[in-house]
Amino acid sequence: MSTRLPRLHELASLSAVVAIAAATVAAGQLFARASAGRPRVASDETLREPSVISSRNGVLRVALNAAPSIIDVAGKRARAEVYDGSYLPPTLRVRPGDEMRIRLVNALDEPTNLHTHGLSVSPRGTSDDIFLRVAPGQAQEYDIRLPASQSPGLYWYHPHSHGNSDEQVRNGMSGALIVDGLLDPFPALRNVHERLLLLKDIQIDGGRVAHLGIGKQSVRTIDGQMNPTIVMRPGETQLWRIGNIGADLYYELSLDGHPFFVVARDGHRLARVERADTLVLSPGARAEVLVQGGAPGTYVLRTGDIDTGPAGNTYRGATLATLRVEGAPEHPIALPTDLLPVEDLRPRVTGRRTIVFSESRDGNSFFIDGKAFDMSRTDQRVKLGTVEEWTIRNQADERHSFHIHQTPFQVAEINGVAQPADGYRDIVDVPIGGEVKVVIPFTDPNIVGRFVFHCHILSHEDRGMMATIEVDP
Repeated sequence: MSTRLPRLHELASLSAVVAIAAATVAAGQLFARASAGRPRVASDETLREPSVISSRNGVLRVALNAAPSIIDVAGKRARAEVYDGSYLPPTLRVRPGDEMRIRLVNALDEPTNLHTHGLSVSPRGTSDDIFLRVAPGQAQEYDIRLPASQSPGLYWYHPHSHGNSDEQVRNGMSGALIVDGLLDPFPALRNVHERLLLLKDIQIDGGRVAHLGIGKQSVRTIDGQMNPTIVMRPGETQLWRIGNIGADLYYELSLDGHPFFVVARDGHRLARVERADTLVLSPGARAEVLVQGGAPGTYVLRTGDIDTGPAGNTYRGATLATLRVEGAPEHPIALPTDLLPVEDLRPRVTGRRTIVFSESRDGNSFFIDGKAFDMSRTDQRVKLGTVEEWTIRNQADERHSFHIHQTPFQVAEINGVAQPADGYRDIVDVPIGGEVKVVIPFTDPNIVGRFVFHCHILSHEDRGMMATIEVDP
């Protein structure tokens, strides 16, 4: 964890819950028998994960070239703006305390930059400064130093140049960033097979990436593939790192006959394993889950229908992948109920403020506290060392999400209902006409400087729903 959050105990309570594992296999057997007469879902392509660039001796070195390229997604060719000619750029793997030296080359005809989403790193200089703009034909050397206390888990990187963020991420300029060590404290789970499932959507029209409206004619992909096959053995335990690294779409995930056992959200380990039959991921959100193979058979990983409200968007669900359970069975790992303790930050609150999300009647302009984004204006100012409770109110007739850079937060209340102190997040949905209370620790010296908070539906952010904050030493 970052130094602004409490250090967690080194020992986990690994009281085995064999019944959970057995129930998972039993549920899979029941589902397999019930669906035996149903047609199988066609899927002839095995899941291919992105290439990986890892740090060595504490340093990760990589060059990212942003340029127009011809890509092939789900059998469709299109001209797109991507990194290194690929719709799925490399996954960056580091450890807490590492340094990332990233050279970004801009061969686009518009400005761009680079943001490491979720990391508790400096917003100043050549670190994670989203006010820095790399002009066409220019290059920028980034030097991003992770604190030794960085929480291990799934993060991601993408452009954050205001006015271009939505377009560039929709084109495919987004990739995974993994801080290793999530399951290291748990010997029984340390060596489980790991999969990276990156959710991205694309609209192609006339041989180019198009913007046809949120969710309209979108091709949903996992790791750039449409309905790939994931293979696991009966009883096998796998860690699925699932990231919604698209620009605007929500995902409501379910896996036939298999629950998800959630161990982390937004790169932060939970206090206890949470069983979930459905997993909702807002744009930019991540979840890391354990999945245990059921009876031999074929199962579907899908996303459900989405409705973000009267002023928002509706779009149909889709099949995302096919899970094929086959081969010699394994004895299921007994999953822990408790992971590592998480401190409830509410008793430490030193101040409170309210933030209001709203939009124009025509839905073309978006505001925070009645103002559209202006990078030259400082909207909120806080002192290093404070812990604040923010009430985020949504006055619009559609769902919005709250995201703040450089520091995670604890979700304290949703529409007046207190939430358990089970973990930290960097994205939370704000209900239509409702409010969310979050507790934000501005206690890490790494985050001194100026950065932003915003709705992570990037089309909303680009049209004004973003504000600045400065943490003073």
